[in-house]
Amino acid sequence: MSYSRNIIPVIFIILLAALSGCNSKQDKASKAPEIKPGETQSQMTSGRRPPLKPSAVVATPQDETDAAALKTRVLSQIKNGEFTAIYKEASEGFRKVGPGEQFVAFWNKQLEETGAFKDAKETGHTVRPSDGFIVYACTVQYEKMKKELRLTFGRSKKGTMELTGINQKGIK
Repeated sequence: MSYSRNIIPVIFIILLAALSGCNSKQDKASKAPEIKPGETQSQMTSGRRPPLKPSAVVATPQDETDAAALKTRVLSQIKNGEFTAIYKEASEGFRKVGPGEQFVAFWNKQLEETGAFKDAKETGHTVRPSDGFIVYACTVQYEKMKKELRLTFGRSKKGTMELTGINQKGIK
C-alpha cells in the first residue's frame, strides 16, 4: 500500500515533466513570428519594417522661414555677446522666468567657462506637438569646449516669431 502511495506521485511528476518538455519543443517549432503594430504580413515576412511616421505636427512654411531667420539672428547675437538684446526681443513668457540682469550675468559666466563663441552647426529641428513651437538643436564650438544648444521659437499672439526658450548643455 505504501509502495503504491509513493509510486503514483512519482509517475505523475514524470508524466508532467515529459508533457511540458514536449510542449516547449512544439511551441518553438510552431510559434509564428510576431507582427508589430502597423506592420503588414508581407512586410513581416519580407524582413522590411514600415518607415517611421513623420511627426503629426508640422510647422507652416512661413513659421519655418521666420524661425530659421530668427535662429540665425540669435546665434549671431550670442556670438557678439548681445545678451541684453536677446532678452529684450524674447517672448513675454521667456522674460517672466527671471530678470534680464540675471540672464546676461548667466551668459557672461558661461563665456568665461567656455571661451568665445566660434561656430554653430544645426544638427536638426523638430516641432513640439504640445504647442507647435519649433526647436532647433545646434552644436556650438566655443574656444574651450563644445556644447549642445537648443533654441525654441513660437508665434506670439501678435503674430511675430519670438524666442521662447534657450537651453545649453555640455557634450561628452
